[in-house]
Amino acid sequence: MDRLTVALALVRCAAALLPSPHRARYLEQWRADVRGAAGLDLSPLRLAVGTTVAAARIAVIYRKGSHAMQPIGPLALALRLVGGPGARRRAVTLAALFGFALLAGLGLLLTG
Repeated sequence: MDRLTVALALVRCAAALLPSPHRARYLEQWRADVRGAAGLDLSPLRLAVGTTVAAARIAVIYRKGSHAMQPIGPLALALRLVGGPGARRRAVTLAALFGFALLAGLGLLLTG
């Protein structure tokens, strides 16, 4: 097998890592890049390895972005204020305290 065949197979595997809405577009683009690499004095195999790394990163970002809920309001503020290991637990506690203080203030405002 020559390097171009191996590189194209690696690109096909890299595209398989991607979510289905983007797979065909990236596969077509990466195949053209690998085929044109020799004309630019680039190694098709090194380019294919780069596409594999890019596909892994795209897949991770896509999965995180679609399933993770972004914090808003007091929780977002708490996450910015509190960092390090166990930050989420401390941030949720801080956000609960902020929420309780807000409700207490509203209660005092409405009764007073």
